[in-house]
Amino acid sequence: MQFPVLHLNDINFKNVEKTFEKTLKQLQEGDFKSADVRKMANTGYYRARLDIRDRLLFTMVTYENQKYLLLLEVIKNHNYQNSRFLQGTDIPDEDKFVAVYSPNEMDVTNNEMIFLNEKSKKIHLLNKFISFDKAQNDIYSLYPPLIIVGSAGSGKTALVLEKLKELHGDIAYISLSNFLVENASNTYYSNGYENEKQDVEFMSLHQYLSSWEKPNGTEVSFPQFEGWFNRYIQTVKINEPYRVFEEFKGVITGSPIHTDYLSENEYIDLGVKQSIFSVDERKRLYPLYLKYLNWLKESNHYDSNILCYSHLEKIKPRYDFIVVDEVQDITNIQLKAILQSLKHPNNFILTGDSNQIVHPNFFSWSKVKTFFYKTADNTTSPIKILQTNYRNSLNVVEIGNKLLKIKNTRFGSIDRESNYLIGTVSKNPGEVLLYADDEKKKNELNQRTQNSTQYAVIVPTNEQKAEARRYFKTPLVFSVQEAKGLEYDNVILLNFISSHEGEFREIIKGVTPTDLLKEELTYNRSGDKTDKDAEIYKFYINSFYVAITRAIKNIYIFEKQSKHPAMQLLQMQENREDIKIKEVKSTADEWLAEARRLEEQGKHEQAEQIRAKYLGYEYVSPEQLAIILNLALDPTKKENEVKKERKQLFQYAVVHQRYDWVEQLAKLQFQRAVLLHREVKHNSKEYVKNIRLAKKPEVIRFVKKYGVDFIEPETNSTGLMISIQYAQKEIISEFFKLNANIKFKDKSGKIALDQLLAQFYCNGSKAESLELLKQYWKVLAPTKIDFEISNRQLQANSHSMLYFLMIFIRAMQELHPRKTYYKKGTPNERVLACFKMAEFENYLKQIPDEILPAYRKNRSYINSVLSSNEVERQDFSNCKMSFTRVERGVYVLHPEIIWL
Repeated sequence: MQFPVLHLNDINFKNVEKTFEKTLKQLQEGDFKSADVRKMANTGYYRARLDIRDRLLFTMVTYENQKYLLLLEVIKNHNYQNSRFLQGTDIPDEDKFVAVYSPNEMDVTNNEMIFLNEKSKKIHLLNKFISFDKAQNDIYSLYPPLIIVGSAGSGKTALVLEKLKELHGDIAYISLSNFLVENASNTYYSNGYENEKQDVEFMSLHQYLSSWEKPNGTEVSFPQFEGWFNRYIQTVKINEPYRVFEEFKGVITGSPIHTDYLSENEYIDLGVKQSIFSVDERKRLYPLYLKYLNWLKESNHYDSNILCYSHLEKIKPRYDFIVVDEVQDITNIQLKAILQSLKHPNNFILTGDSNQIVHPNFFSWSKVKTFFYKTADNTTSPIKILQTNYRNSLNVVEIGNKLLKIKNTRFGSIDRESNYLIGTVSKNPGEVLLYADDEKKKNELNQRTQNSTQYAVIVPTNEQKAEARRYFKTPLVFSVQEAKGLEYDNVILLNFISSHEGEFREIIKGVTPTDLLKEELTYNRSGDKTDKDAEIYKFYINSFYVAITRAIKNIYIFEKQSKHPAMQLLQMQENREDIKIKEVKSTADEWLAEARRLEEQGKHEQAEQIRAKYLGYEYVSPEQLAIILNLALDPTKKENEVKKERKQLFQYAVVHQRYDWVEQLAKLQFQRAVLLHREVKHNSKEYVKNIRLAKKPEVIRFVKKYGVDFIEPETNSTGLMISIQYAQKEIISEFFKLNANIKFKDKSGKIALDQLLAQFYCNGSKAESLELLKQYWKVLAPTKIDFEISNRQLQANSHSMLYFLMIFIRAMQELHPRKTYYKKGTPNERVLACFKMAEFENYLKQIPDEILPAYRKNRSYINSVLSSNEVERQDFSNCKMSFTRVERGVYVLHPEIIWL
């Protein structure tokens, strides 16, 4: 019997083809003895022998209880340290590997595939192993221009990241969401992925615009806008701040590309499907828009659409390829500002899903097409659709499809590209239950779910969160706008239909149960071209759709009008049975991990509420904190005037380990802060000493009390940095287990990676320092470094030579003997390390090849990177202005650089 074998799509067996085929046959036959298979302890990997020098790394995956061998990598010349899968691993000698004689002796694997295309043996790897279905494989084989349409959970981001690996040159991945960008970057470079043929920059729209010129002030947010708008509600007689905000951001600005914003006449003359407000309402709104522009200037805010237009004159061709993810959230002018930086106008990949729009920005794929093409029916249209869902349960997908059918029947098709239903590979039926808005039922469900991170509550608007919290005590209460991009095993939805019962009656008008039986959507345009309300109603049904698709397994719907015709059309009957869910409790550590995850996604309110609940302090909103901070640290205030605020700030500082605030309060003679500051100062000296002497129990005790990222006040160094300085491997490993932050900077702007490099050179490249460098370089390297020069915010990614040179020079500032003066004789005088080309060569040749490939240590290569990034070449679009040439062949790090 043949044992099934899969392989990574990019496995390279060049020069070992014959021995590879022989070993593959042995593995397929289960003849592990002949293949000399051995287990590599504590790694989850196995290796087979190809020949006297070369090895084959593999692991096991499962799909539907079937085991598969997955071939990962050919390891040449026993060089395990250079394996992308074994980075940061202590690898013993081969004779200590454990012999394995059959597949049955392999350990049970956690690598369970959610889908396997049995017609393809190729497996892709990002942060997990992925098998592409036929539609994904077809798209993967295409070349830009390319537009990928797919629902949440369709794998479009994974597909586009794999497609990214095929592209060469300077590349940008851009999205509105900071979290999506950070997550995409971490996913892309996970498992040690390297690609010498590309330089990829992962950026939010804000970071992209700042790379051309940093904007003044901060981008206006909805809460800020709402506070301003409330002053004028009586004047404009429109009490819908969010819709007005989106009208300003998506219609008056955003939609035009010929100007920064529409003139009054242009706005009033818009067609009925181009604005959600009537002509009379627009006449009242436009004067308010002009006041909005003045308010932006006065409050030091900016509108990103207006900024994009003003940046057009600065943006030059820079990138060979651009990927824009979640393009349905991007406005016309934003897209123009992004794609204007392409060297070739067709080299783009866009992804999105118009069914996930929860605000009226009038997005459609046909508009995107006409942005690029003269006609929307161009037969060479690059738009491809993914219809399979890999996330949600069967019943969740079913109700989502029913909503799409209602929208299609009632309003017609926005465009052909949005005209599809979703399929799912999930075998989990899940459940979708409807309950009347009954207090007893809500309290019962709350009792069983409030302590679990697997249950979230979603409401239609921000205003409804307070009502939801009367019954549901979980910190995980979101408006549907906040919930975009999140997913939970279980979601509780409150009054999505009852809150807008009239609108939903209009939405289902003329739709019959028979219409919901169709297997696919019919392409048809709405007959009534003047029905502007249809545009508004779509956003109510889209909001419901987005809320539903946040659930991976189960949905619990509470409606005041549980017998609303819309619920009957969806064939949902009120469930009168008792709540059958078992009470689930997550640990405090699981809750705090959830807080970190939410904070990374910009959900600060819910993250802070989790911490308040599980760390035992009063919740303080960001707005409240700003007021408390301002009052508590005001030295002109007497103790009795701000006693309450100083007490609040002290409690907040202790819980959040903000010992800098404790120190400031101590300087103001706040007694509890004085005592704690004295204690912290004394204990921090002991902490440094214990790290130096490798007293692990004492170090752990300190960390548990003061936090893993406690900053030693003398140098602003974290414990991780200090343990690297003293080369204490066991302590370093402990900090990694505790998820120590690798991005913290000390007083000189250095991070842990700088300390590692400095430690290596400081010890004369001794064997133990070399091993330390090899073991920790890649796990200590942030995916990028961000910096500011000449009012531009730039980045260097960790796989580039620019990144290495910047880290190297920064790390060597004190160690390198050759110095030069900057602004000598002025108050801003600084002494800088400067390097001749021969010195670069001498230092860099000591770096092992697995960190810095041999060709990058060549003088001409080093010189090319330095010279192309000199500040004097800033007119070149790809120049990062990182270095200054002080004389021929002698360079310093740009003295005006600001580390972000």
